Amino acid sequence: MIFDRSRRELRDVSSNSRGAKVSRYNPLMRLASQLYVTPGHIRSRLFRDLVLLVLFTVGLLILVGWFLTGQLKRELAGSQIAAATALVRDEIRALISPVEQQLLITRDGLRAADLTPDDQNALNQHFRPVLLHVAQIAGISLAVDSGAEYFLLREHEEWVGRERSPGDTGSATWTRWSTEGAELDTRSGPLDYDPRRRPWFAAALDAEGRRVTWSAPYIFHRLQVPGITASIAWEQDGVTRVLAMDVLLSRIVQTLDKLSLGGDGRGFLLNSDGGLYLPGQQGYDATKSTASQFFSSHKSLGGPLLFDAIAAWEAAGRPAEELIRFRSQRRDWWGGFLPLSPEPDTAWIGVARPTSETLGVLQSRWQILALTSLAIVASGVGLVLVLMRKYSRQLRDLPKLTIDRANYAQDLDDLIRNGEDMHLELKSTMRTNLHTGRPGKEVELAWLKGAAAFMNSDGGILLMGVADDGSLVGLEADKFENEDRCRLHFKNLFNQHLGAENARFVRFDLYELEGRKIGAVECERANLPVYLHTKNTESFLIRNGPSNIELTISRAVKYIQGRF
Repeated sequence: MIFDRSRRELRDVSSNSRGAKVSRYNPLMRLASQLYVTPGHIRSRLFRDLVLLVLFTVGLLILVGWFLTGQLKRELAGSQIAAATALVRDEIRALISPVEQQLLITRDGLRAADLTPDDQNALNQHFRPVLLHVAQIAGISLAVDSGAEYFLLREHEEWVGRERSPGDTGSATWTRWSTEGAELDTRSGPLDYDPRRRPWFAAALDAEGRRVTWSAPYIFHRLQVPGITASIAWEQDGVTRVLAMDVLLSRIVQTLDKLSLGGDGRGFLLNSDGGLYLPGQQGYDATKSTASQFFSSHKSLGGPLLFDAIAAWEAAGRPAEELIRFRSQRRDWWGGFLPLSPEPDTAWIGVARPTSETLGVLQSRWQILALTSLAIVASGVGLVLVLMRKYSRQLRDLPKLTIDRANYAQDLDDLIRNGEDMHLELKSTMRTNLHTGRPGKEVELAWLKGAAAFMNSDGGILLMGVADDGSLVGLEADKFENEDRCRLHFKNLFNQHLGAENARFVRFDLYELEGRKIGAVECERANLPVYLHTKNTESFLIRNGPSNIELTISRAVKYIQGRF
């Protein structure tokens, strides 16, 4: 036989190009192309692809569900931590807001009376009602820029006042009164204390607009216990005056302990450097006045819960109003932190809650979520089976647009037996006119028109070597030296008249059937219009039933606009 050599050149142009084309389509188009394999395999292959589709969908659903569940967990925990932190903040603000109000009221009274630290009796009349009725205020001071100061506090059942003289190395006079105001005793002596060097004095002077400001936690000189101070400064008669009111940290912690944060939730107090206030756990030393007695800096994980929370907060960059997750005591926790006042260097409040408590509602619904997901998957599989049964007959009747290379004889017999139709055209030869026995251009243009019409329509198969009545003629009449010459001739004609850019839509193969060589051109539907070029003209063809129709320019324009 003249066709006995391997197939090489045209396969690179048509077969590989076609494979590249299919890979460019979306999965649904690829699935549709697979439906045109042999009818006996359609159901099994469709079922396989649908099962893969279901598995992919379920996997994607699980992945997305896992991601969304994680986001939901964090949002739920964040909202609960935010609510707990807001509760703590509101309670503490309710504790310190009256201090700010009394500070402003007292400032206005002192300014109206033009009082200075020397006016001890007049100052007592302003300070005592505040200390009696605002329990969280531990002491009140009025200081001026010369270093003079008057300080009053209530100690047990007595009033204790301290008047400091001006200057860098001042002396002071201490006076005690009974609850009713009777003077008990007075003493004088040196005082190693300058109000101008205290945190509250500097904070008041630095405050914009001379507003109320809160100091960072520090050790009170008189009481030797930690606290924070609200202060405000003003100018009067060329003198800078600062009014300050002290609040003990123990008072704030007592407020935290009374709050119900649910389960094992904890509220705590710390400074901006990450120091934790632990009242009652460390003894006071009156000879020392450093905050290290009351604030423990903890820089590593593994310690008590509150230290671990602060360490996680520091590792995160000490953020405000952000959710922080950490591990302590073999449990996972959420933490939230807020400054006690607008000044970032003041005291901070923190909240810690176990993740098991903040996510209890979500975890209680996990089984319902899992059962619902299984029900959805089961329903999806059931629908696939129903669709398979419903459309299996229609799938078997789909037109054949490809040939099974492993079972090509059966496929070719089926195609020839059914005859020409919308997706099949038969040609006796590739180039030879059987009436004259010589090559004819009209023969070549005939099958080129069929290929163009298939590509401009819904695709189809063109068999060469088969007469119109279905009898096998073979391509022997074309007298090609070998298969490679046949393939090269097909390639050259196709590129010349239909364009090499459209080669990816066709596949040309040669088959042996009943001792005859048959050429099969499998045409896909093109994604751009395909024109047949002949000398100085070009034409646009489509498939209509078993024949090819050349459209006029106007009809071709409408067809292209509606299709491509």
